[in-house]
Amino acid sequence: MSMQAPGGTWNGYPKGVYLLSFTELWERFSYYGMLALLVLFLTADTAAGGFGWDRPEALKLYGFYTGFIFSAPIIGGWLANNHWGERRCILTGGLLLVAGHACLAAPAVLPWIAGQLTGADLHAVWVDAGVPLGAPFPDAARVERLAAAARAAGIDAGTTELVYRLVALAFLGGLTLIASGTALLKPTISSIIGRFFDAGDERRDGAFALFFVGIYIGGLSANFIVGFLGERVAWHWGFSAAGFGMALGLCAYLLRQRAWLADLGRVAVRPERGALGNLSAEERARILAILVQGLFTIAYAAAFYQKGGLLTLFAREQLDRGVGSLEVPVTWLLAISTGTFILVTPFLTRLWRQLALRGRDPDSATKLAWGLLIIGAGYVFIAFAVAHHPPGGPRASWGWLALTYVCFGIGDSLVWPTQISMVSRLAPPAWSTFFVGAWYITIGLGSWLTGYIGALGYSWGMFPVFASLALALGVLGALLWCLTPWLAKLSREPRARAAGA
Repeated sequence: MSMQAPGGTWNGYPKGVYLLSFTELWERFSYYGMLALLVLFLTADTAAGGFGWDRPEALKLYGFYTGFIFSAPIIGGWLANNHWGERRCILTGGLLLVAGHACLAAPAVLPWIAGQLTGADLHAVWVDAGVPLGAPFPDAARVERLAAAARAAGIDAGTTELVYRLVALAFLGGLTLIASGTALLKPTISSIIGRFFDAGDERRDGAFALFFVGIYIGGLSANFIVGFLGERVAWHWGFSAAGFGMALGLCAYLLRQRAWLADLGRVAVRPERGALGNLSAEERARILAILVQGLFTIAYAAAFYQKGGLLTLFAREQLDRGVGSLEVPVTWLLAISTGTFILVTPFLTRLWRQLALRGRDPDSATKLAWGLLIIGAGYVFIAFAVAHHPPGGPRASWGWLALTYVCFGIGDSLVWPTQISMVSRLAPPAWSTFFVGAWYITIGLGSWLTGYIGALGYSWGMFPVFASLALALGVLGALLWCLTPWLAKLSREPRARAAGA
């Protein structure tokens, strides 16, 4: 370790690692809970409390939003490095997240408040108008339909339109606040964890594995709790539960951060002006290794985040989700991927450690290649199900999607912990937070592609999209496998030691 751990250690790791993992657990609970509901909420009928959007339109917003939310951490990384430090970014980001999730309840809360003041059921008027919700600046045709429905119900048209706009602004404003909070919090928590360890400390990958287990416990809990409340009770109850989880994580962080983090991340570590222009040849080679793996991570993310978009709509509309007399909520199926990660990661962490003792643990590029191949195999399963259950016939069993999500979970355990650990290790030390934030752009670009690829499912058809993803992932995984010796040389580390846990 690079320093004596503030607050001591537990099970071989600084207690601060557990505190940050617990905080991130609740941040991911809030985020993945919201994300599990977003496309379902946007495409649900207005009579059912949703916005009534078209499927491709909702998928494109989902892709754009997730792309932005993963790209924005570069701003937080720069701000932490140059001005605020990680700790202030974490606090501010947490507060923004809580406020953002509160705003997502606006589609239910604002019409209720207006109804108490005016005695009018504005939501019923919007349903009668037959227009999608969520447009802060509706076109003339939509405004006229709203006005006509209001007049028919004996309600003031101006009030109806005003609340309609406020609902849209509040909801979109909530998404913006969540993105801003994530931009500040996401890279800074990851960066502080890296500061606990020297570059050669073999516990670094293990600490990041613990960090990602926290992320996935949060995601798993969100699938069951937030997903159930949103799907089966009311959308605003799900969004509110997500915000409550973030508030709980922020409180825990505030209670223990002084004792367990001491001065880590309190002051900005400002790189020297022009530092990136004065890097050694070895440092430049390591940055190139980060960039090359980042390109393949874009493809991985584009395939992986279909689970919150196209695969979620596919599960709702084209799968038999029956278990006896019960129908499994769509959001619960997402828990299969998350649960697989939680079960597999401890086993793989032990395996990498054992292989490291013999100098045979695979590097981060090899693990990424395996992840691409495995998630590609997952798309083979779902493509097979679609090919044998065409629309109009009996629905395919949800078991096929379960097999796909098992592959997603295994791929995750290979990719995310080792990739972020690789970035924190290979980046120039003074720019660690910035590079961690920049690495999230790869996920952002992949997530942005997710929306456009998912929308093709409603023009090309589901089978061509799933089969194309399986083929592309297989080709990319094989290509990266061939490049691993070159990437190991760029990293200036023995291949067997590049990412061992």
